[in-house]
Amino acid sequence: KLTAVLCIVFSLSFICANTNVNASATQKISQELLQTSSSSLVSLGIMKGDENGNLKLDDKVTRCEFVALVNRMMGFENNTAIENIDLPFTDIKKKHWAYNTLKIALKYELINGYPDNTVRPDATVNFAEANAILIRALGYEKTLVGSWPDNVLNKGRELSISKGLELDKYKELTRGEASILIYNSLTVNIKK
Repeated sequence: KLTAVLCIVFSLSFICANTNVNASATQKISQELLQTSSSSLVSLGIMKGDENGNLKLDDKVTRCEFVALVNRMMGFENNTAIENIDLPFTDIKKKHWAYNTLKIALKYELINGYPDNTVRPDATVNFAEANAILIRALGYEKTLVGSWPDNVLNKGRELSISKGLELDKYKELTRGEASILIYNSLTVNIKK
């Protein structure tokens, strides 16, 4: 009996050790992708840190922060006339830092808002919403098949927007995860 117990304990410790090695390798690859994505976006002027240059990659990303990233990725911030754009949303004021960012996003039809006429600018953006915004920016919204949110998640996988990320559709994104989505989107052909 003692030999059988020792064999089981030895086998379990071996399995656990291999699982830890594999988890560590997966985490290392994710960290490499995270570093590559975020540093590339900083170099391109798409992602910016705080006043000290900290990217805060583990922090949640808000809807307006994500839209700002997409606007920069697409070059929409440059030479975009927004004087005649009125934001119909009841929960964004002119003094909000992202007021003009959202006007640009509305002009390019990146955002729709919610049925209650809000845009929830400071709420976190989830994985499905982020995919939807990128798909609109890249011109693939009319190619969506199926219903929300699976249609955008499937298209995101098809275009490799979500490559390297296996997330729940409603997971609130971190700035790091958002950087991976944006980075992956840089290689997608824009559909006119």
